[in-house]
Amino acid sequence: GKTTTSGKLAVHLKKQGRRPLLIALDLYRPAAIDQLAQIGKQIDVPVFTPEPGETDVVKVAKQAMKWIETQNGTVTIFDTAGRQEIDENLVAELKKLRDFLDPKETLLVADSATGQQAVSVATHFDEAIGITGLVLTKLDGDARGGAALSMRSVTQKPIKFAGTGEKMSALETFDPDRVANRILGMGDVVGLVEKAAEAMDEEETMRMAKRLQKAQFDFNDFLSQMKMMKKMGGMQDLLGMLPGMGKQMANLPAVDDKKMKQTEAIVLSMTPKERTRPEIINGSRRKRIARGSGTTVMQVNQLLKQFGMMRKMMKSKGKMKKMMKQFGGGGPGGMGGFPGFG
Repeated sequence: GKTTTSGKLAVHLKKQGRRPLLIALDLYRPAAIDQLAQIGKQIDVPVFTPEPGETDVVKVAKQAMKWIETQNGTVTIFDTAGRQEIDENLVAELKKLRDFLDPKETLLVADSATGQQAVSVATHFDEAIGITGLVLTKLDGDARGGAALSMRSVTQKPIKFAGTGEKMSALETFDPDRVANRILGMGDVVGLVEKAAEAMDEEETMRMAKRLQKAQFDFNDFLSQMKMMKKMGGMQDLLGMLPGMGKQMANLPAVDDKKMKQTEAIVLSMTPKERTRPEIINGSRRKRIARGSGTTVMQVNQLLKQFGMMRKMMKSKGKMKKMMKQFGGGGPGGMGGFPGFG
């Protein structure tokens, strides 16, 4: 997870308006160099890679420093070699590299799923080269808070970031209260709101709210909502952040993100007119949509049926609101003062 985390950190910094650069310094693993180059392309961040077969890490670092001067970056991430077990040759190399680079931050990426082994590695690396903080990966499981507590306690160094999934956006600033809440099944509403704020466009949100209030929701709006959900990390991640869902997730069927892609394919196979007026989608149109999306007519029928039920619900909710306004009320429990309830 070390090389992937370098990319995730670059994405995190880009969100803050920084211009990150990535340097491949893991000379022990040519695959890691290729991986970082691919990640750089994926996230649109410049990457410096050494010549094939190069073994002198300080020499490569010197070349990288010259390359950095030609770039328009504001922060540089060096992806160095790492080990699950302590290696004296590696430590000696990292010491030389640290002395040459004099970095502002030296972060150790540790896999929280390895438990006590991760604590041991963190201790040795801290004693050898002096880390400034920790990045814990795979912290999206239920019983992985123990490694976090142990590493913080033993090294006395802060856990700065936590990896919470496979996507490049799945890295967040470590917040002990929120992690504890997730482990205890209390959810992470603050994290959910932050994800929503990142994913939502304010004008689009206002437009959508008005359409929902008027019960004018169509397949274009549906597609927009799906794209926003994907930006927020997918349904499974979002459910895990809701209070009380932590323990219940084990009893629920897994949320199939593939099915969401299938649904998206069906909607994208519709014409603009069909998306706006789904009631015109007759038998022949359904066959064409199924062929275009690589699905069956039955699956198209199922989506149209579910969408029709959803629209009916919205219309009945809209009528209820109008009635409540006529009676001068805003809804049960005095909710009329809140947006969307009056």
